[in-house]
Amino acid sequence: MRWAILAILAVLSGCSNRTAAPIVPSALDIGVNKTVFVGTTRQIDDDGTFGIRRSSTLALLELQVSIPPNREIGTISDGLDKPDPERDFVIAQQRQFETQAQFRTRLRQQLGRDGNASNEVVVFVHGFNNSFADTAFRVAQLANDLDLPGSVVTYSWPSRGHPLGYEYDADSALFARDGLQQLLENIQAGGAKRIVLVAHSMGGRLVMETLRQLEIKEASWSHRNVSGVVLISPDVNVDVFRAQTNAFQKLPQPFIIFTSQKDVILRLSAGLRREEERLGNIKTVEKFDDLPILFVDISAFDDKSSGNHFVAGNSPALLALLKSTEALDEHFLRGDVGTLGGLPGQRRVLRNATQILIAPTDLR
Repeated sequence: MRWAILAILAVLSGCSNRTAAPIVPSALDIGVNKTVFVGTTRQIDDDGTFGIRRSSTLALLELQVSIPPNREIGTISDGLDKPDPERDFVIAQQRQFETQAQFRTRLRQQLGRDGNASNEVVVFVHGFNNSFADTAFRVAQLANDLDLPGSVVTYSWPSRGHPLGYEYDADSALFARDGLQQLLENIQAGGAKRIVLVAHSMGGRLVMETLRQLEIKEASWSHRNVSGVVLISPDVNVDVFRAQTNAFQKLPQPFIIFTSQKDVILRLSAGLRREEERLGNIKTVEKFDDLPILFVDISAFDDKSSGNHFVAGNSPALLALLKSTEALDEHFLRGDVGTLGGLPGQRRVLRNATQILIAPTDLR
């Protein structure tokens, strides 16, 4: 059974080792360029690229990611070692900062240039089976498709970038806690007044462990410095998550968890552990009704390319909804039932927790 599950994971992930990240300067003149700051605890390989080995030193970088023209919303095309800027996402420029002070200065400059009055920084933490380029492309795609304000940063922890590297990645996610803490502290010191943490899959485990670590070091650090947490399909044990939340005097707000009953990857992850569910495909939220958490159930949406594991980042209809965050606050969170951005939904309130079930219009 174990090997059958691993074989399915390999098929879903395309059976490729996606570690290539060539820099193509000519791509600066093609498509849309997005500035992406990166913190990484990947070790630099002999060819100068950030590979799969772990480094105890946090490297800080600034990338220009070229997004190809005529691309459909929610899609990412990666040309691996032979990218075509007319068709693929490409790293067009890369600069590594020599010191953390240089990173903080550059981030402060970028925040000022963006005219972002709130000084907001969105930090994306990837999940299992991601290469250095994968996470840079994903945060650029989300920033572009969601029109995210402010600056974007991604934390590229040392995933093996291979579908059969699940256990290596699980260890790496624990190894990477100190690096993420250091990155968040640098972002805060770089002038960010609002830090929004967005994590996918195994990255949710890393985010929760790091925030717990920060809370133990300095009570209420998260509440003062983090203005929102979004966990997308978190590959986290339900009991472990509950224990992690106990370290917080107050959870950052809003605190949002995207779930799906059709998530193939989480079903396999639970099966490997002989568990019924993971946090990202939880069936009932009653066990968390005392916590101020918004659970968004997107089971009605499909994304076959990811085994329904990243619907929130790949579905054009759902991306359109996520762009309407003000409308989401005004309508769903105050209890209205009806259409929001063309998407009907239902809302349940369980003491402090809220659950929203969203469905495409063709399912009405």
